[in-house]
Amino acid sequence: MSELNRVLEGGEQDRVAAAMPLSTAAAAWLASIEERVERGTRSPSTLDLYRHAVKRHVVPQLGELLLAETTTARLDRFLQGVLRTKGYATAKLCRTILSGICGWAVRQGGLTTNPVRDVTPLELDRDRTAKALTPSEVHEWLSVLDEDEFARRRDLPELARFVLATGLRLGEALGVRWSDIDFDRGVVSVERTVIRVNGKGLIASRLKSRSSYRVLVLPGWCLTMLRARGDRLGISDGPVFADAKGGYRDRNNVGAAFRRVRQGTQFEWVTPHTYRKTVATILDSSGASARMIADQLGHSRISMTQDVYMGRRAVTSAMAEVLESLEGSTDGGIARNE
Repeated sequence: MSELNRVLEGGEQDRVAAAMPLSTAAAAWLASIEERVERGTRSPSTLDLYRHAVKRHVVPQLGELLLAETTTARLDRFLQGVLRTKGYATAKLCRTILSGICGWAVRQGGLTTNPVRDVTPLELDRDRTAKALTPSEVHEWLSVLDEDEFARRRDLPELARFVLATGLRLGEALGVRWSDIDFDRGVVSVERTVIRVNGKGLIASRLKSRSSYRVLVLPGWCLTMLRARGDRLGISDGPVFADAKGGYRDRNNVGAAFRRVRQGTQFEWVTPHTYRKTVATILDSSGASARMIADQLGHSRISMTQDVYMGRRAVTSAMAEVLESLEGSTDGGIARNE
């Protein structure tokens, strides 16, 4: 029997009260997330992330508190401590988890209000926000990849160009299959992401939100690169950026490969997320609207009216025209990792 059922069945729901330890409530809340994963409404990678943060951060410091003791003041001190010692991203994750746990406790009668609601807002240090590459830096960085033997063996030059041409998340880019590319129309359909799940290994998973499913027009130089790649590899289906056995690549391994190449260069700050920031910055400087950029990147932070009544799958060639400026570094060097 799951922790959620153990707590709620047999009349125990009436005893989900102020005397329950936060660790017990956390386990029950995680079980509810697991059920949503099984229904396909949450990503298994999200569940793994929550489990890790609960085990490493929340339970060690707050697990012995009773629900009656989970005051706004205590949770605020915890989150500000995490912010100082672990950084904004971890603090934000812990806040999301605590809000979920306490929300679950409110619905079960263990709390009357969610104490996370009034904690101090978490603010990201502006100096630590993602930095974008300038167009000249894009060409310099691509030259670094082109000239690095290890990068070429790991297929990084073409992968970097593909992400810069689309703004895809790394997992999304690694999940693109040849059948997702329509060369006649010049578009790519974003249908999946590659993640590693505890107990299951590497899988192609559903995307994180409805807005992540999108069709993007590809810049002409990217289509040329992909055609040449397909001809060179002689593959009609499977992942476009496959591993040695033709399967999906682990984004963690790919990230590690990028880190190895940039070590000791002027681009040590560049991460796969930098490519998305770069695409957004270039589109913004071209005059593209926030809505157009959100559609390109697969973001969901738009109003309900836009979500429900405005098509997010419409193909817009203007985005590809702007990204033509990111063509390879030298000699039209689009596919230089033969």
